[in-house]
Amino acid sequence: MNVAFTLCSINYLAQAKTLVDTLKKSNPSWTFILGLVDKNVTNVDLSFMGCEVLEVETIAIDGFDQMVNAYSIVEFITAVKPFYFTYLFEKRKEIDKIIYFDPDIMVLGSLDDLETKLDTYDIVLTPHFTTPIRDSFQLTEKHIFSTGVFNLGFLAVKRSANTLNMLKWWEEKLRFECILDLTRGYFVDQLWMNLAPAYFDKVLIDKYPGYNMAHWNLHERSLTETANGYMVNDVPLVFFHFSHFHPGRPEQIATFQTRYSFDNRPDIKSLFKLYTDSLISNRYFEFKKIPCYYMRGEGKKQFKKSVKGFLRQVTPLRLKMIVSSMVKK
Repeated sequence: MNVAFTLCSINYLAQAKTLVDTLKKSNPSWTFILGLVDKNVTNVDLSFMGCEVLEVETIAIDGFDQMVNAYSIVEFITAVKPFYFTYLFEKRKEIDKIIYFDPDIMVLGSLDDLETKLDTYDIVLTPHFTTPIRDSFQLTEKHIFSTGVFNLGFLAVKRSANTLNMLKWWEEKLRFECILDLTRGYFVDQLWMNLAPAYFDKVLIDKYPGYNMAHWNLHERSLTETANGYMVNDVPLVFFHFSHFHPGRPEQIATFQTRYSFDNRPDIKSLFKLYTDSLISNRYFEFKKIPCYYMRGEGKKQFKKSVKGFLRQVTPLRLKMIVSSMVKK
């Protein structure tokens, strides 16, 4: 049995619904599960999702309350990712292969080739891009140094001892260090995965251009719409990642991205129009107003993080070393 899942809070249900619909249409043999990292206190009718909904408290994560209290909502949603993989493998012995997709993805092509690759490999990762960037527009290669070689909006694994060891290691890291703080060298779950090819066997770094096309790799990928679907560099598009795109700002490809606009990239306009129409049809502007239950205390968490960041910058190195040695004792 093959399973795909995503993680989101209720305010991202429009994106998740679009992902569900496109995946079920393009890959009807795959089972889809929505990991709801939220409490449905507003009683939203989740049956419209058309898939199983697995709430995060069902996973019974060790240290769950501490994670909720320590992490911002972005940190928390990414931190629970490996725990969902492990839960599905442990509780459902019929599952052989699992793919995680971020909710802001459309799956438009067949996953058959990826499924075949998982017969040989245990873990499949996609790099943000595979060719050099030679301009100063954002995103730059330096940005990727800070945020991770691989984009963890996608991860495919198969059941094996090697995979379970990777997930256990990842859980250990994300339970306490799924931190969004570039000044300390943290970028939630992604930077840790830079180490996976060194630590674990049977890791495929998949450079197929039809996987995880997004604003960060537009410099190396062109889209063509055909009667049989979209093609990327003359191969089928399997999934497109609409990271940092907002229907409320339809003129902008992605927040922070400065390299391209829809004027100089007309090849992607029809796909973004398709995505925008789907989000609006799936009640994007309604759901985005619903705050996540686990966002309680976001201001307090951010204040603590700011204070810690300030202290790290102003504390003399000698004092840091003394405090560190005292802690170790």
